[in-house]
Amino acid sequence: MQKLNTITRIKLSVVAFLMVVSLVGLRAGQTAAAGQEQPRRPLEFVPVSAPLEVRAGTDDGADFAIQFVGSTHGSLEPCG
Repeated sequence: MQKLNTITRIKLSVVAFLMVVSLVGLRAGQTAAAGQEQPRRPLEFVPVSAPLEVRAGTDDGADFAIQFVGSTHGSLEPCG
């Protein structure tokens, strides 16, 4: 019986130690993230009559773009 109580106390102390370490880690992560947060820019509304360079932004030199839309789970229905 004495051995069972000792093992239970050791288990509880290990769990308590791990909880304290995780809480300290979470607190440290929150303060680090709060210090690195950058202010957000307000939305910029561009009129439709603006030239294409202003509406689309500067050219990054890409030859093509891949647009991924649709169901990520897949579909067995035939296209068309």
